[in-house]
Amino acid sequence: MERIVLEVDDQTAKAWRNTSAKLRNQISKNLENILSDSLGKTQKENFELLLQDARKEASQNGLTEEVLAQLLNDEN
Repeated sequence: MERIVLEVDDQTAKAWRNTSAKLRNQISKNLENILSDSLGKTQKENFELLLQDARKEASQNGLTEEVLAQLLNDEN
């Protein structure tokens, strides 16, 4: 496990310090799941954007789906 630091307002920090270790562990697990899901979605969205850019550039350079299909058929 690695430790990360999150900035929160004073009231939240005080409540965190006054919370039991058991509840802090539960909240930590929930936050870990939320962060993991959110970051995973972000990575997937970034990959999708990268693919869109690659498709657009390929199309601008004349590599349409038809040309690509022909190239693939010529390989066989």
